[in-house]
Amino acid sequence: MQSQTEHPTHVNAEGDLVDGRCLLLEEVNFKWLMAGMRCWVDMSLFRSDPSYAARYLKLAEESDSLELRKCAAALEAKNGITGK
Repeated sequence: MQSQTEHPTHVNAEGDLVDGRCLLLEEVNFKWLMAGMRCWVDMSLFRSDPSYAARYLKLAEESDSLELRKCAAALEAKNGITGK
């Protein structure tokens, strides 16, 4: 049986894992939505270069696709990067 002091650590670790998976799914969704607009996003560069990410987020925000705009907003919120 786990003690109460061990449980919050497990929840935090699991929460981080879930957050990481959600971010990854959001990034994959963004990549394919952008590909649908014939914009090929290098996600490694997107993660490591804020100016590169901002350029593609700006394109997404200007898109006619509501789904792409929502996805870009979610990535901005999770990563603190803005395309504005």
